Amino acid sequence: MDNEIRYSIIDSTNDEAQRQIQNGVAPKGDFVIRADFQTDGRGQRGNTWHSTNAMNLMFSYVYFPVKLEARHQFMLSQAAALSVAEYLKGKGVNDVSIKWPNDIYVGMKKICGMLIENTVSGHYIRYSIIGIGVNINQTQFPENLPNPTSLANNTGLQYNLDDEFSTIIEILRQKIYDISTANADALMRNYKSVMLGLDKTLIYRSGGKVFKGIIRDVDHNGMLTVEDAETHEAQQYAFNEVNLVIPEQKKENI
Repeated sequence: MDNEIRYSIIDSTNDEAQRQIQNGVAPKGDFVIRADFQTDGRGQRGNTWHSTNAMNLMFSYVYFPVKLEARHQFMLSQAAALSVAEYLKGKGVNDVSIKWPNDIYVGMKKICGMLIENTVSGHYIRYSIIGIGVNINQTQFPENLPNPTSLANNTGLQYNLDDEFSTIIEILRQKIYDISTANADALMRNYKSVMLGLDKTLIYRSGGKVFKGIIRDVDHNGMLTVEDAETHEAQQYAFNEVNLVIPEQKKENI
């Protein structure tokens, strides 16, 4: 795409995007920072993002909304997650879902992680850095990663990363720009239609408590409602307040 800045190695695409903006050297308008390898890739909850050099897609899409209120920032998360889910389905991958708020899973294995960082001015988002890592060609992962998978693990094929990047970016740009005219309820319906755990009993952890829970709802602010399967009491959680407990997975290799 236009305004793509690519590095063979960098600390973090999100950090580089922020540096370029703050130093006044970023391209005009929306742009992408892409890297073959990150030395300090960041994920949600302060986690690191592991990827073998030149095997996967790691990029940050920087979006400058014309007028998007900060209270609607969850729409960006929804649009980004739906973009990757649509891409994977288009590659023939089955059982694709979104684990709240924006991880992408195949079955109970993680194929994509995101870190979205918004800078707000007044009541509006000045710009959003949408960091995305998608496992494409890597088929073997470190033992300490609990549940990774990749496109190659699911199809048995290897892919041209430039082609896959172009496809994802095209879908992402369209969904991001659609936010300005999107019906929030329609976006939410699409999000819920592929949401992992909606109306299903799974294991969750909140604080020191592990419990069987059922996701009943997510609102336009991204707040998650989980019902305790035993007490039937429902509680709302903000991001980081509740986590899905992933069953131990058999390691994948091809």
